[in-house]
Amino acid sequence: MDLQKRGVLAGLLVLLLPLLLPGLFSLLSHASPSAFSEWNVQKPRHLSLVKSASQRETSQEKQSDLWVPLADQGWRPCFESTNAPSLPVKSEGYLQVFLDGGLNQQRMGICDAVAVAKILNATLVIPHFEVNPVWQDSSSFMDIFDVDHFIDVLKNDILIVKELPDEFSWSTREYYATAIRDTRIKMAPVHASANWYLDNVLPVLQSYGIAAISPFSHRLTFDNLPMDIQRLRCKVNFQALVFVPHIRALGDALVSRLRYPSKGAEVLSTDYLRETTDVIDENRARKFVVIHLRFDKDMAAHSACDFGGGKAEKLALAKYRQVIWQGRVLNSQFTDEELRSQGRCPLTPEEIGLLLAALGFDNSTRLYLASHKVYGGKARISTLRKLFPLMEDKKSLASSEERTQIKGKASLLAAVDYYVGLHSDIFISASPGNMHNALVGHRTYKNMKTIRPNMALLGQLFLNKSISWPDFQQAVLEGHENRQGEIRLRKPKKSIYTYPAPDCMCQA
Repeated sequence: MDLQKRGVLAGLLVLLLPLLLPGLFSLLSHASPSAFSEWNVQKPRHLSLVKSASQRETSQEKQSDLWVPLADQGWRPCFESTNAPSLPVKSEGYLQVFLDGGLNQQRMGICDAVAVAKILNATLVIPHFEVNPVWQDSSSFMDIFDVDHFIDVLKNDILIVKELPDEFSWSTREYYATAIRDTRIKMAPVHASANWYLDNVLPVLQSYGIAAISPFSHRLTFDNLPMDIQRLRCKVNFQALVFVPHIRALGDALVSRLRYPSKGAEVLSTDYLRETTDVIDENRARKFVVIHLRFDKDMAAHSACDFGGGKAEKLALAKYRQVIWQGRVLNSQFTDEELRSQGRCPLTPEEIGLLLAALGFDNSTRLYLASHKVYGGKARISTLRKLFPLMEDKKSLASSEERTQIKGKASLLAAVDYYVGLHSDIFISASPGNMHNALVGHRTYKNMKTIRPNMALLGQLFLNKSISWPDFQQAVLEGHENRQGEIRLRKPKKSIYTYPAPDCMCQA
């Protein structure tokens, strides 16, 4: 009888648990297999290399060489027009653009929008940012960028308004979402020419006084444009677009704490930033590397590569691809080995750590981790942290009060990372992408050291499970001799924002 009672009680408990702990069961019902694959403790995939890297020794001379700034390469910024800036005598109408993507894709879209407004003699309305389907961030242009500075820097180049006048107040995102509208330009081709805009958008402006282009990302060519237009794009990117004051203030605080880690933070000021009252000794400033660890779930799924999580992880990422991109991003037809040999897989935290170790950075190197959310969590970055224990990020350097204004906002978090990355001694990205491209271009413009991983070489090296540490290190060093910030001239079809020379830089 007692046994029967215990059985009944156990059965009732099973039935009642979902009611008593609904959050847990809801999580589990949606987690399999994706959540479990992220929670698994990740063992090093390159254990032999990790062991050797952990025991590495780097000479003081080699360490000093790593931090030497780039020598003068004989190039200077030259964003000013060859002709005196001039506003149109009469505006052809208002130009609206709707920008999707993340922060850096939107940044490039803003630069293109200014250029198109110049081509059309139009008045630019401050661009509208779409809500990113992955990060669900509704931050606007004015939440991220200093709009008054933006307008002031470009005041002699184009007309800009923050909002449409009342007579055009009907021209909203919602208006264009409900029906086909004559004032919406929906079919702008990728990398369209200046003539395309003159033939297809200018007539709309002249007929209605307004034209709205959506989508607009990557909708202006990089080639066959007047030099004045090219330099205007760079003027926007490198001069007009600065972050709002609270992002710059937080970024400055993080940079200061990376350079002077022993400086205490005594009090919270009224604008939420901790103040350091000690006098800074420039001679004792530390150097630091910023790693853009592009290894979120979005990137892992998009790449279709194998990251060691087994069958469950593969199924979870395939399901994620379908849910997020609804068939637009397909499962790869290539094997993981083929993808890695082609350099098409993002470096894992473990692999970026091995790259840095092979380049000569020792465990006293200060790292700043620029990343929104690492796929696999703390377990995934544990090997990187063991190799470089002095690794920091926004959470470790700033209090929750200091992060109040950026919490949960992917674009603002990325803006802080961009700012710190721009002010670091060395920047390196685990995979090409919009953040990588934007910072490579910006740091090239400022002649700053930036390591560009040789993805194809590294993919092949990591596929070789029997490679020794000396052979791995030698191959890494040889493969990155000319990938540390040297000027690379832009080739046809390549982005002016990644390769600002020769369009926006002049030889001294």
